[in-house]
Amino acid sequence: MCHIYADSVESFQAGFGPHAKEILADIANYTDLAPVMQISEVVVGQT
Repeated sequence: MCHIYADSVESFQAGFGPHAKEILADIANYTDLAPVMQISEVVVGQT
């Protein structure tokens, strides 16, 4: 499991995209499971 915090989906894609092929290929070195990517919004509220 890996958590990556980014300012936006676009900023994540800008950083991950150029390296996606290499990163995703490396997953096979650690597991035989298919990766699942989940994008969530972190919301902090004030009371």
